[in-house]
Amino acid sequence: MKKTLVIGLLLFVFTGCEKLTYDNHEVKEVFSLEINKNIQFEYASDAYLFDLINSTDEVDIDNIKLDTMSLGEHNIKFNFTNRGKKYEQEAKYIVVDTTKPLLLMSSSYSVEKGKEANLINKAICADNYDKRPNCYIEGNYDFNKIGTYNLKYHAVDTSGNSVSKEFKLKVVKPSKKKETQNKPKYKIEDLISKHKKGGTMIGIDVSSWQGDVDYQKVKNSGVEFVMIRLGYGHNKKGELVLDNKFTNNIKKAKEAGLLVGIYFYSYANTIEKVNEQVNYIVKKLNGQTLDLPIAFDWEDWGSFNTYNMSLTDIKLIAKTFIDEVEKNGYKGALYSSKYYLEQIWGLDKYNTWLAHYTNETSYKGKYFMWQLSNRGKVSGINGDVDLDVLYK
Repeated sequence: MKKTLVIGLLLFVFTGCEKLTYDNHEVKEVFSLEINKNIQFEYASDAYLFDLINSTDEVDIDNIKLDTMSLGEHNIKFNFTNRGKKYEQEAKYIVVDTTKPLLLMSSSYSVEKGKEANLINKAICADNYDKRPNCYIEGNYDFNKIGTYNLKYHAVDTSGNSVSKEFKLKVVKPSKKKETQNKPKYKIEDLISKHKKGGTMIGIDVSSWQGDVDYQKVKNSGVEFVMIRLGYGHNKKGELVLDNKFTNNIKKAKEAGLLVGIYFYSYANTIEKVNEQVNYIVKKLNGQTLDLPIAFDWEDWGSFNTYNMSLTDIKLIAKTFIDEVEKNGYKGALYSSKYYLEQIWGLDKYNTWLAHYTNETSYKGKYFMWQLSNRGKVSGINGDVDLDVLYK
């Protein structure tokens, strides 16, 4: 009897069988896959059922995505088919948070004597799991006393992960306002000369800041496309705001024969808000077709600590915006500067509109469009305008 029992257990764990008998009694057919034990996944990581199963040979089974959005032990039941017979099985896995908080900060800060400053918010102190990690500064300083103070910034999350960075606080004498230097403009003809090739197009992006634009002159200057701000929000009143030049911009740009895309300047900190923004955009477009994507533009990094968001939250918000835009029949994209693309976003699978004001970008990721200057000079536009290169 002991020998028969051992064989039965081995069959249960590793193989299938037609019918089992034990003491002349028929036993229910069993088949079980070998499950890897004590498997751990990082919070918010991409994990799949096949990561738990030692082998899926000769069985029909879907590689479903696992839930990694809550910490602790998870049980999952799944179905599979072997030799035409259906089976159900259970597996366990653990979700952990071993990722240190993120500190994006300078090595030194200057504050004029007598002026208070929130040193905590001088840095971006964020975490992949905690909406607000414990951020604090070690060391003594006095805003009313000129000098250099050696301090240390600490960030600790609820899982016990921590990071620290040393920095200097310089309390300095009040200074007179310096006159701003006029930087040289980037003429559209120079942009065309350097970047217009067989696989590129030259463009601009505009909002109400450019005032009334003469798009025929813009087109005649060599511009081929325009990204137009549709609006922004939610503002402090919780409202979504239409750019007061959007209606005229999209109408006149299309009439001039320019390719058109749009962007929305978002302050969203919840999935609900970003869904509302996409619905607002689709409603305002009212069925109009676009040649280029609708870009998600989130830039309020100086206030990120006040948004009560984790790094996972802001990434999910961007993903949701782009996914929902595409469900509505438009192309979606993420707009961001090189620094935040490298330090925070990590959304390489999405179309990326890179902002990097330089002659030659060192960004290593993929991008379909490059905003390379905010001091462009184009006929038909009074004042500065952003310049872009589109890669076909």
